[in-house]
Amino acid sequence: MRQVDVLVCGAGPAGSAAAIAAARSGARVLLAERAEFPRHKACGCCLSEQGTAVLRELGAAHSVHDGVPLRNVRVLADGRSLEITREAGVAIGRDALDTRLARIAADMGAEVMFGTAARADADGTWHVGTERVAAGCAVVADGLAGRSIDALPGYGWQVRTGSRMGFGAVLPAGSVNCPRGEIRMHVTHDGYVGLVELPDGSVDVAAAAAPAAVRSAGGPAEYARRALGADVIDPARLASADWRGAPALTRRRARVAGPGVLVAGDAAGYVEPFTGEGMGWAIASGAAAGGLAADVARGRAACDRWPRMHASIVRGSRLRCAAIALAVRSPRTVRAAIAVGRLAPGLARRIASAVGSARR
Repeated sequence: MRQVDVLVCGAGPAGSAAAIAAARSGARVLLAERAEFPRHKACGCCLSEQGTAVLRELGAAHSVHDGVPLRNVRVLADGRSLEITREAGVAIGRDALDTRLARIAADMGAEVMFGTAARADADGTWHVGTERVAAGCAVVADGLAGRSIDALPGYGWQVRTGSRMGFGAVLPAGSVNCPRGEIRMHVTHDGYVGLVELPDGSVDVAAAAAPAAVRSAGGPAEYARRALGADVIDPARLASADWRGAPALTRRRARVAGPGVLVAGDAAGYVEPFTGEGMGWAIASGAAAGGLAADVARGRAACDRWPRMHASIVRGSRLRCAAIALAVRSPRTVRAAIAVGRLAPGLARRIASAVGSARR
């Protein structure tokens, strides 16, 4: 049986951040990822100020050196629009970011295995591919669709009734109108579609909508086309894009820690995110979990510290995202918010600056 101090399941931003933090402390780290890299991910291309701040603390700031600086957010609804100056965060493709962060984890000393799934048996025994692995502590960061701890009792998902589904795609340059450095949020009565330009000129489309509305429209491409309206330049490219879906977005684990197990990132819970908040709390919680896991493996800390630590990292962001998600479900509320923002742009900037802001 292979012996490691810290086993990390999933090499997305949260998992790689955990591996980097644990490896920096001197722990023996095994990072297992079921996919091969680079991989295509449509969502999560915006990093908030919180996310970039944690990357700097990890010595991984160069992973976003070519990211597009985000300068403002434009909200569009029912023919009205509001531009909010918000100079924080960057946009970068997930294929590049995930690959770079995993490489940094390897450079720090972690062993990285791609195309190899990690899973736990009901008795807590870990398997990575065909190997049995004994870990001082495991960080589970395998995302919304991860299956690594399905067999462990007590970690099941609790999905919020009425939760929206997520979907997205990366469109070629010239497909839609999206000025560089701007996040465009098209809000409808049953969802929203966000746009941001990536470093290579392509445009990331990320959306959250009621499943029934997506089905009624005939699928994600047609829903996006209707929501984006006049911003669509080439409808054929939307129709032919590789659209990817995600399960119900608003959910949480029944628990995020147990004997030898810490759950971080999207694997611990999710709320409809806005302008990079999801990526921010994923990276921050992953880094914190990696540091704690290294201490647990050395007998310096206990896993029961994690629920409080995790809550302190994500609680504010998730409450804010939940409130915004609830507000944008009402067209009347969105119209009123746009009107207030036009009358009081300073207030709108202060509110927007609080979203995804860096906190220790």
